[in-house]
Amino acid sequence: MTKVQPKLKEPIKNENLKNLKPLNSKGGKLHAPASAAAAKATDETTISNAAKNLNSPEIAEQPNSTSETTSAASSANSATSVAKALTKIPVLPIVTPSESKDLTKIENKVIDGPAPRLSFIKKPALIFIEGFSAFGISNGDGIKDMSDNLPGAKRFSWNEQDKIIEEIKKHAPDQPVVLVGHSFGGDSAVEIANTLNTTKNGFRNIDLLVSIDSVGMNNNIIPMNVNRNLNFFTEGVIPFLHGNPNVARNTDYTDVQNELRFELHSKMDDSQEVQFKIFQEINEVLGESNHPDIFIEIQKTDQLKELIGNLLPHLKQ
Repeated sequence: MTKVQPKLKEPIKNENLKNLKPLNSKGGKLHAPASAAAAKATDETTISNAAKNLNSPEIAEQPNSTSETTSAASSANSATSVAKALTKIPVLPIVTPSESKDLTKIENKVIDGPAPRLSFIKKPALIFIEGFSAFGISNGDGIKDMSDNLPGAKRFSWNEQDKIIEEIKKHAPDQPVVLVGHSFGGDSAVEIANTLNTTKNGFRNIDLLVSIDSVGMNNNIIPMNVNRNLNFFTEGVIPFLHGNPNVARNTDYTDVQNELRFELHSKMDDSQEVQFKIFQEINEVLGESNHPDIFIEIQKTDQLKELIGNLLPHLKQ
């Protein structure tokens, strides 16, 4: 009885692998088998082994749910590892510029807009300057009376030039400026006018400078930024203890009026006639700028009413 040989199960052929050829490591050329039969055997063996590997249970396709579960678990593990690593990173201090301590500088840089506009006093600057009160040179009574009774006026000492300049700069450039000084105060008024007559201070205009028997050094030349100088002075035999006539540095810009008085140096600012002329000059300056009449303003407050009433009887009505 002839035994029937069991038919061998033919391996599954993978069409994608049938063209695989071993490459030469040097030139990338195919190996040349010794014979056609050997080449065929080599091909079949290679394909068979590849097919067996494809059917191996180790690489068999897993269900989709298992694959997704494995992927999610892997992602979770990766995220946990990253989080743990981040917690171990040292926290470095934030370095800020030195100017960050100044909040004003930061705010100015952050704010996007035009710079804030300067604010000025929209009133005339009426400045009265007292002289040196020792040794009977000046008692300051006349300057005090005028400043106390002129609405809006302010009084300073002869050695407060910086404060006076600061006060003048607070007023709007289009507002009148009046300086009235007695003795050393008159000398200071001229020095202040020279200080304001510079590029730094914008050649600030002085509408009226009244010098009452000024004493000091180099106070007789009135600078170009002064529109009008009313200068009272008296005769004397002792230099430096009485005033002198003034001159304009440039008569095209400055009008100087000198008036010789008979009063003593310390009493000249107390003279009613001198005070009246000063107030009249101030009133003319303010009138040119459409400011209220100071005589009417004074009468409303009943100050210097008697003085003005005697000099201008028609104002009593």
